[in-house]
Amino acid sequence: MADLTFEVVTKWAGHGRAAVGTIETGGQVLAWSVPSGMGGKGEGTSPEELLAGAAATCYVGTLGALLSRDQLPWNRLQVRLQETVTDHPGPQARISRLLVTPEVMGGDSNRLAEYQLTAELARDHCFIGRHLRSDIAYEVGSVELLAAPPTGSELDVRPLPPAQRHQLIFSTLDELEAGTTVILVNDHDPLPLRYQLEATRGDRFSWDYLESGPKTWKVRIGRKVS
Repeated sequence: MADLTFEVVTKWAGHGRAAVGTIETGGQVLAWSVPSGMGGKGEGTSPEELLAGAAATCYVGTLGALLSRDQLPWNRLQVRLQETVTDHPGPQARISRLLVTPEVMGGDSNRLAEYQLTAELARDHCFIGRHLRSDIAYEVGSVELLAAPPTGSELDVRPLPPAQRHQLIFSTLDELEAGTTVILVNDHDPLPLRYQLEATRGDRFSWDYLESGPKTWKVRIGRKVS
């Protein structure tokens, strides 16, 4: 058995709760600070959100693996994690509860009880979750089964920061079934996205402009039938 090592670099500038820091991880640099509700600046993320994010990402990855193992159909997973801090402010403040609520798109509604059981198992199998303190209540809410979006629905990425747009677009396109389409709505010509799509996915998708500026661009992107 080998030991695995993971490393992040974090920096902190300033004094007290009003300071702002950065964390370097996964090739990205994120700003972080003490949450405004705890007397900090509330800029960027926070240690509390980073802990919640670690638990949520580990859980959703574990859930996906177990659903596939149990042959429970799904197209996309989303997990909402609520973290509760108790007895704040004060020296006894602590994280007391994590509640994960799984949402399964494209699931089989006749097998809801099986999805719920697998969601409970994912909590117990999640690597990060198994390292939480025993006095933190780690709970799984009711699984929600969501219908897949109808073909031709719009994916409007304009409200999102640029860094998040491509991730959402590619995950949406990867989940399209053959013969279905989605209409991408953007505030600039997404032509560079088309080049990236062709470079990474080959000739799997069609590309048709429906609107070309000057303020709004709409492109119908379809997954071709092989």
